[in-house]
Amino acid sequence: MTPASFVPLLLAAIVWTGFWRINRTRNWFTIGEVIFWDVIVLIVIQLVWLRWF
Repeated sequence: MTPASFVPLLLAAIVWTGFWRINRTRNWFTIGEVIFWDVIVLIVIQLVWLRWF
């Protein structure tokens, strides 16, 4: 396992932080929905990451 394997997880954490900050001010989603959309983004990031590397 190399440090590069943590990049998709780090990117997903950054996206989750952004979703959470936006949702904290606007209250559009529940925390479960924020986690759901972050998982979708993590899957997309992982697929792109695996395609390129």
